[in-house]
Amino acid sequence: MYHAPMMSLVRFPLYGLFLMGAVLSYALFGSPTPDNPGFVEILIAAFLMAAVGWRGLSHVFNPYIFKTPFLKYFQLFFVCGLVVPTLSAIFHDNNLGLMFRDMAAFLFLGLPLFLSLRINLNPQIQHYMTAIIVFMGVAFCVRTLLPVLNIWIDGGELLYLSNSPIVMMAAIFFIVSLWQNIYDFRNISLIRMALSAIALGIILSAMLLDVQRATIGAVFISLFFVAFIDFYKNPKKAILPVFIILAIALALWPFVSQIVDVMAAKTAQVGMNSRMAEAMAVFHLVASDMGSFLFGRGWGAVFSSPAVAGLDVNYTHSLLTTIFLKGGFIFLMSAIAMVAAGLYEIAPIFKGDKIKGLMLFWGFIIPVLLYASHKSLDFGLVLLMMGVWGLSMRSLQNHPLSANKNIKNESVIK
Repeated sequence: MYHAPMMSLVRFPLYGLFLMGAVLSYALFGSPTPDNPGFVEILIAAFLMAAVGWRGLSHVFNPYIFKTPFLKYFQLFFVCGLVVPTLSAIFHDNNLGLMFRDMAAFLFLGLPLFLSLRINLNPQIQHYMTAIIVFMGVAFCVRTLLPVLNIWIDGGELLYLSNSPIVMMAAIFFIVSLWQNIYDFRNISLIRMALSAIALGIILSAMLLDVQRATIGAVFISLFFVAFIDFYKNPKKAILPVFIILAIALALWPFVSQIVDVMAAKTAQVGMNSRMAEAMAVFHLVASDMGSFLFGRGWGAVFSSPAVAGLDVNYTHSLLTTIFLKGGFIFLMSAIAMVAAGLYEIAPIFKGDKIKGLMLFWGFIIPVLLYASHKSLDFGLVLLMMGVWGLSMRSLQNHPLSANKNIKNESVIK
């Protein structure tokens, strides 16, 4: 669980308060893709701009400030995104409203450049930001379930809340934490386990409403992966928690079997939701002329998407195909380099903390390949935590006394 120090408002940086204000406002009142942005979106934007400030913006164009491969390649990707699709959009005379929406969504992705270095210097903010990220996942799911239970119906738009990568990250946090508490029974806390189980139940219930196959699969693959590692290292110690999980699965088998049947039926009906057909539609549009192939169709570009019944939309369900549509081959190459560096960055994070590593891996790779959550603040927060946790793990590894057993990696997530 979280062991955050007592917060002193006097010593707590003002940018940290603004950042947490933005995330909490988003968690409680925001929507990932609002059709009609209003007061809540203005408030979140104001908080974010106050948190970033001129100091954060200055990091974007400083070629010497970032030392980790992920942040270096992300800086290249972000600067390329500011220039190439913008010029291409002007050339193609794209709709200004759609251009603004695309560029606003892209600016969310700049959070690791704006804030990673500053947050890394303040462990207190790291503690609270990690806790708020997990809280945000639970809050999104509570807001998803309340209308279904006829307890409270929001008059605004609440689409895609349970589809957020933050929700999946929170689910991975709770399910792997439950396993670790059972596995390491010497430090078991029944209250902690009960709260984790309740939170996990809320999150999975919200995911099941929309039959989110990829995110639900990622949650249970993460559990099996950690369980397999622990069982391989110490089979005798892992027998009890494995037995407990199997007993729970058998007790809930009618419910589990029904869920599997629903997911199998959806897979038989829609397959991969036309992701390959969508990618081919983007390729055929962009490859229609050499200028578009190299520089894309620009921010605000639209295409007829097979994934949404042939409607004209300005996004795809994969970050990579969206990047190819907007910025062509040049922008796509910078994105591929960034993704490779991101996966490389996750490795030392996983080595230091399995939960953080798994949370970031799935929260990163699914929007890159499968879900359109790459165009929301959620994905920007995933990237931010990747930058922060990557810097933190490297700082611990490079500590002059890191080889000493007295210097341990004390994770935020226990």
